[in-house]
Amino acid sequence: MFKQIIKWTVLVIATLVITLATFSSTIFAAATGKPTPSWGAWDQTTITYKTNTGSSYYKSIWKNAVKRWNKVGVVQLKAAKSGEKADITLTSSASLSTKSGKLAGYTNYSYLNKGNDNEIVSAKSTLNRSLLTKYGYTKNQRTNVATHEIGHALGLSHSSSKSSVMYASDRYASIDHQDKVGLADAYND
Repeated sequence: MFKQIIKWTVLVIATLVITLATFSSTIFAAATGKPTPSWGAWDQTTITYKTNTGSSYYKSIWKNAVKRWNKVGVVQLKAAKSGEKADITLTSSASLSTKSGKLAGYTNYSYLNKGNDNEIVSAKSTLNRSLLTKYGYTKNQRTNVATHEIGHALGLSHSSSKSSVMYASDRYASIDHQDKVGLADAYND
């Protein structure tokens, strides 16, 4: 009986130590990461979008990326009603080139400069189908790129952290804690 009590006591103590170590390292990691920077925000947190592509495959990629941002809980991306002008247009293109070369995705936007804050008034995010196919992006990796582009449409800039979905050139990252904090900072001013 005494051995049983000691065994359970050791088990409880070990569980507490592991739990506290995990909890404190999570807090430490969250405290040391810089929020993803932002360049602007919409004037409201409910933002409409429309998917403007004939490809059901790319429609599903955009839908998954929208779900990811909605899950964060800072903004609510909502499909625009038929005939309604959407705030953000989500599309794909056979190719996509800019002055800086061929890109996996690109977002352009219009905004009003309001001192320290820019108010976004429209955005269009595009995925480059040929480049994504040429380099063998999986559906999840394409969704990561779509999530990155929507991040720009929501006002986030590039992050210097490779674990951030907003890192400039990484198909492997999804929304990270610092992306959530950066988005919350942009919309809670």
